[in-house]
Amino acid sequence: MLFDPTLCGEAPSSQNTVLTALLCIGTFLSYLPQHIKILRRRSSDGLSPYFILLGTVGAGSNITNIILLQFIALQCCAVQSFGVCVASLLGVLQVCIQGTMFYINFVLYMIFFPEHNKYEQVAGDEQGNSSSSNGIGDEQRPLLGRAQRRIATVEWQTALWVAAAVSAHGIVCLVMSLLLVTVVGPYAAPTRTWASLLGLFSLCLTCLQFFPQIVKTWRSKTVGALSIPMMLMQTPGGFVFAYSIAIRPGVNWSSWISTFMAATLQGVLLAICLVFDAQEKQRESAGTVAEPAQGPDSVGAGSRSTALEPEPEPESTSASASASTSQP
Repeated sequence: MLFDPTLCGEAPSSQNTVLTALLCIGTFLSYLPQHIKILRRRSSDGLSPYFILLGTVGAGSNITNIILLQFIALQCCAVQSFGVCVASLLGVLQVCIQGTMFYINFVLYMIFFPEHNKYEQVAGDEQGNSSSSNGIGDEQRPLLGRAQRRIATVEWQTALWVAAAVSAHGIVCLVMSLLLVTVVGPYAAPTRTWASLLGLFSLCLTCLQFFPQIVKTWRSKTVGALSIPMMLMQTPGGFVFAYSIAIRPGVNWSSWISTFMAATLQGVLLAICLVFDAQEKQRESAGTVAEPAQGPDSVGAGSRSTALEPEPEPESTSASASASTSQP
């Protein structure tokens, strides 16, 4: 099916345009506290690798979904004015901003992965496996024959696996979408089906995305690198975000349901973080309370009681007195 300019609808209402523009700005600003916190701490400790994996892959699927479903809006810009074109593409820009900002979370997570969690020291053998082949156990080997080897921890191996999975998913989405658009067309049934499948895939990942982070935060009993200001802005904004996507023409429920589910589960994570943050502040305030100092009255009373006590007689005086008494 070729592009038909008559399919280009009217420009979105001014109310919808203003709402979407504000959401674009709010989405961009809401992720900044998370980025700033990781940069200031120089550590992404506290973030679950599976939370990063599911969120990044879901964001990539959501971006591909909205671009394919709104492909006609991109082509309509050729026959529309600049203002109408920008207003029509705000929905696509909104999803792309959210996905891009989460991709930045993924990059910061990998760059500032805690160094002390990357590798661990284990006892090795300088002579390789020769001792093992002779049937000598580790406890029987002399300490001089052992060397410390540094191996990757399970956490760091998981992070590397997450990076590989995110890269593979991005390549598959890009190549598959380009093939469908160029071979069968952007409006063909296979392309629309592929877009809907990506939307459903994003929905499933979003439903599962916050569970690993909720479990990790609950077990660690600390907020870590998570940003509470980010969640305070994103949780209510997520519901408005989903509504603004749902009311756009040509978009089905698969485009907004993942955002709605994300806002709901993020609210649960926010509640847990608020509780643990309050408990941590209480512990810090309790630890900084100074011990009460002694007042002048207590010092004076102590000195007066000391002054009233009789001084003991010298041992020499008492000894001479007892000696004189014992003589006939």
